[in-house]
Amino acid sequence: MAVTAGSLAVAFVVSAVWWNRSSGSSRFEPAVQIMGLLAGITGIVAERWAASRERRAEALQAIGDELQDNRNTLTSPSFAMGTTPLARRQVYPRMNLSAVNAALSSAVLSPRRDETLASMLHDWRNEAEIFNHQLSLAEILAFTNGSDDVLRHLHQGLHSADGPLERMREQLTALLATAPLATVNLRQGNAREANSAQ
Repeated sequence: MAVTAGSLAVAFVVSAVWWNRSSGSSRFEPAVQIMGLLAGITGIVAERWAASRERRAEALQAIGDELQDNRNTLTSPSFAMGTTPLARRQVYPRMNLSAVNAALSSAVLSPRRDETLASMLHDWRNEAEIFNHQLSLAEILAFTNGSDDVLRHLHQGLHSADGPLERMREQLTALLATAPLATVNLRQGNAREANSAQ
């Protein structure tokens, strides 16, 4: 970037000096060159800005889709509220984190514009990782211990009022209601309605 900007600045200065020293009809040649350089500089900046916006939009779309999938997972029969504990051992579905991890590690979110969203995504990722690890530990305990009390305690722990399922649902609801993700979800809903109308 610095080399490109430096080269364009030098070319602009040379063209400006040439324009001041030239006369007659040849005076238009450096003016045209200056206009071309300005167009090039503007084009580079505009292209980078547009690419950045496109990457952000794609990341928000992926995050919104992933969070919706996680919401569906939390409402699946394995985690359904009010169900009686299963008398058999099972492997629970896990929270997906790939889109959130990719967005946070690639710095595709704007530091100023998306500061609140990025903070909430960090919190969500930490909670989801803890939740996934807790499920793994609970499954290991359930499969290695032959007691049905373990299954009952696991079910009660998951479904308690201050349990991990309730925290995960609350965080998902708050995340999906943030301005960038709510806008993405609104556009998705409108697109689905338009497709179903056809």
